[in-house]
Amino acid sequence: MKKKIITGVKPTGASMHLGNLMGAVLPFKEIAKNHDSALFIADLHALTSVKDGQMMRNQSLELAIEYFSIFGLDTETIIFRQSDIKNITKLMWILANVTPYSLMLRAHSFKDAEAKNADINMGTFNYPILMAADILGYGIDAVPVGKDQIQHLEMTRDMARAFNKTYQTDIFIEPEAIVSQEVATLPGIDGRKMSKSYDNFIGIFDDEKTLKKRVMSIVTDSRGVDEKKDPETCNVFALLKVFAQPEKLEEIRAKYLSENIGFGYGHAKKELLEILLEYFRPYREAREKLLQNPELVEEKLNAGAKMMNQQLDGLMEKIYQLTGIR
Repeated sequence: MKKKIITGVKPTGASMHLGNLMGAVLPFKEIAKNHDSALFIADLHALTSVKDGQMMRNQSLELAIEYFSIFGLDTETIIFRQSDIKNITKLMWILANVTPYSLMLRAHSFKDAEAKNADINMGTFNYPILMAADILGYGIDAVPVGKDQIQHLEMTRDMARAFNKTYQTDIFIEPEAIVSQEVATLPGIDGRKMSKSYDNFIGIFDDEKTLKKRVMSIVTDSRGVDEKKDPETCNVFALLKVFAQPEKLEEIRAKYLSENIGFGYGHAKKELLEILLEYFRPYREAREKLLQNPELVEEKLNAGAKMMNQQLDGLMEKIYQLTGIR
């Protein structure tokens, strides 16, 4: 049975990298095949950290272009911009009035910011309430989440339950979690988990010169070209295992385990670069076309927002009756 599912992505900086694609984007695309799905550019959420209007516009458009490059302009997944939904912040305020302060204090997003001694604004504090509105406003049945995101979904269920109890209704569905399968953590160029915060990522849409520089910078041990190498402890081979075809992978593995054949880490990195360029070629070519025709992306975002506004507006009419506001 098809379910309504949704996910959101913040436009907060560098473009998509290998870890994003394999850990979140492609898994959601696969799940979406069997469900009624939506994906939004979470620009309202990004206001907690992005404080420049032109930067926000540019990053939001770039993120939309990247997703349409991967999903295709003809995707059945509804892709839209969060700030184009006119009633989403009104729903957030309504939910805020049935949400206990004590619940917000337990939010991981708030605790993490507090632990980092960040300059915490109320957007950060109220982040889970907007997230709940993003889910409850469209009658979402289930949300794909990683284990670290389960708490926010539980908070959404708490808010749905609190509203329903307060107004003696069953208007809000309590969404289920679709817990993502554990995806092997991809190493960044320094061997740590690939992350924008570590600046150790390999960008899918980087120009070829930058992509080559990143790949050739992957940290390895000091074994020479004629020495055996351990593929299971090598950062380059860890990425090859994800992106290379099985036959090619075994060919490279054999070279790692051989002596006196003149195969060094530089050769392995060149093999990886070629494999990555071929793997991402359809996405990169699609992005180049969309960069030349951004109006096509705006049209799709507007069409997506129109559909999602219709869904939320219908729900809000019922909520107005329950709450007595307009």
